[in-house]
Amino acid sequence: MDIKSLLKKMEYDDFRGDENVRITGITNDSRKSATGDIFVAIKGFTADGHKFIGDALKNGASAVICAHIPEELEGKGNFIVVKDPRKSMASVADIIYDHPSEKINIVGVTGTNGKTSTTYLLKGIYDYIGDRSGIIGTIGVLMDGEKIKVDNTTPEAADLQKYFAKMAEKDIQHCFIEVSSHALELNRVDNVSIDVGIFTNLTRDHLDFHGTMENYYQAKKKLFHLTKISNVINVDDPYGERLYKELREEGINAVSVGIENDADIRAYNLETTMRGTSFDLNIMGMVKKAHVNTPGRFSVLNSLGAFGAAYASGADTDRIIEALGIIKGVTGRFEMLENNLGCTIILDFAHTPDGLQKVMDTINEFAEGRKIVMFGAGGERDSARRAPMGEIAGKYCDLSILTSDNPRFEDPYEICLEISKGVEKYNGRYEIIIERDQAVYYAIDNSRSKDVILLAGKSTEPYQDMGIEKVPYDEGSIAKKAIMDVERKRGLRE
Repeated sequence: MDIKSLLKKMEYDDFRGDENVRITGITNDSRKSATGDIFVAIKGFTADGHKFIGDALKNGASAVICAHIPEELEGKGNFIVVKDPRKSMASVADIIYDHPSEKINIVGVTGTNGKTSTTYLLKGIYDYIGDRSGIIGTIGVLMDGEKIKVDNTTPEAADLQKYFAKMAEKDIQHCFIEVSSHALELNRVDNVSIDVGIFTNLTRDHLDFHGTMENYYQAKKKLFHLTKISNVINVDDPYGERLYKELREEGINAVSVGIENDADIRAYNLETTMRGTSFDLNIMGMVKKAHVNTPGRFSVLNSLGAFGAAYASGADTDRIIEALGIIKGVTGRFEMLENNLGCTIILDFAHTPDGLQKVMDTINEFAEGRKIVMFGAGGERDSARRAPMGEIAGKYCDLSILTSDNPRFEDPYEICLEISKGVEKYNGRYEIIIERDQAVYYAIDNSRSKDVILLAGKSTEPYQDMGIEKVPYDEGSIAKKAIMDVERKRGLRE
C-alpha cells in the first residue's frame, strides 16, 4: 500500500511529502522503525513521541503520523498530521494489515482478576475440539507453538493488529485476548472486531491511573459495546451484576454466569478437593455434571466465563464440558509445585486484596496444616491496598512472609511495613525478608508436613521492577530450585 491509498481510507488534517511512498508496517517505537514503516508520534505520560521523530527517520521510517511537524524536520520526511495520533494508530494499523481481526473469532476478556486463566481455559477448550487458536495477554502472545514476550497485558494497537495478521496468515481460527482497562482507555482495541466479551470481576486496582472505581468500571464497560455476538458476565460480582442489568437495558446481548446468584449459566453443589472442583451445571435449564482441575470457586467462575464464550460462539456443550475436565490448569495460576516435603506449595499471581482473598478461601477448603503466605505490594501504585492485603494474610495464615514486589522507586522495606499493619490487626505472625528469592527459600525451608505455602504476586511475571531497571526474575524456577535444595538438605533427594 502506498501513502496515497492510505490517505483515502483515513482521517487526517494535512499531508506533507511524497504520496507514492510504499507503506508495509506501523510502530510507535522509534527504535524499531524501519523502511516501509509509519512512525506514530504519541505524547505519553513520561515522554513525547514527537521528540523521537528525527530518530525514527534516521532508522528508515518511510512516514510519520503526528499532531504537529517539528520545525527542524520540515521537508525532511513524509508527514501525516492528525488530531489524535494514538487513535489514528489504531485505525491505520487496521488498514495496513487488511482488517485481520475480521478474519478470526476474537474473544476479549476483561476484569481485575482471572483474565489470563480464562484465556488459557478457552485455548484448552478449542485445542480439545480441534480448532487452531492463539492467545494475547499477560504471559505473552501464543500462536502456533510460538511464544512472544510483550510489554503490556494488551499490546499497543500497532502491535496488536500485527499479531492478528500473523494469526490470520497461519490460519488460526480463534484468538483470546486479555483486554485491560488501560487498553480500553488508550484506544488499543479500537478497530478490533471482537465477537464475544467476558467480564470476570472488578475490585480495587489501577486507581493510580483511573482515579476512582467508577472511572475504572466505565473503562471496563467499553469492551461490551464493541462486541458483535454476545457478552458473558459474572453476576456474582457486584459490578458484574450492575453491568449485566445495564447492558440488557441498553439492548446489548449478554449472558449471565454465576454460583451464588441466579444466572443463565450457573454452577451449584460445588465439591472441592486439592484435585479440583466438581459441580452441577445448569445451562438455561439443561443440567450437566462438570469438573475443573484447579480447585476453588474462583476457578469455577473462570470456567463458567470460558464455557459461556465457547457456547455463544457455537461450540458443542458436551465437548466444552469434556474439555474443562481434562485441562490441567494455567502455569502460575494456582499452580501446585511438585515436591517430596509433604507439603503443598502453590504459585499464584494474586496481587490484589480480592485475588488474595479468593485464593485463601480456596486453600481453606482443603488445608489440614499451617497456612503460610509470601507476598509483597507494588511500589508507586495504589498504596491503599497494602494494609488490606496484610489483613487477609493475618486473618487466614499462621505465618506471613513480606517481601519485595516491583518496588520501583519506593523503599521495599517501607512498603512491607505498611502491609504489616494489616497483619498486626489480626495479631498475625510475620517476617520481613526483602530479597524475594531469599523469602521463597525461607518459606520452603521452614515447611512442615501438611503445610500449605502460597507464593503470591509474581507468578510468571519475568522481572522485578526496581525503578531504574527491570531485573530478570523467575519465581517458578527459584521455587523449584529451593524445593530441590531443601529436599537434599532433608535427605529426600540425592
